Amino acid sequence: MANPFKKIVNNANESQKDWDKNEHSSTASRKCEGCGAARPKDTNLTTCDYCGFKFMTIDNKIKTDK
Repeated sequence: MANPFKKIVNNANESQKDWDKNEHSSTASRKCEGCGAARPKDTNLTTCDYCGFKFMTIDNKIKTDK
């Protein structure tokens, strides 16, 4: 009796993606300078949620109607 899974295994091996063709996975994040936690790139986060390190300071004052 022939192996019933041979066709399935051969098909899986033939259709398997080859990841060695100049394709690199990456994440879009930067490390916090204070604690090393990851934070998303291109966001307007000003402080680290974990350690409170300030990535940038914003000196804009909000005007009120008073």
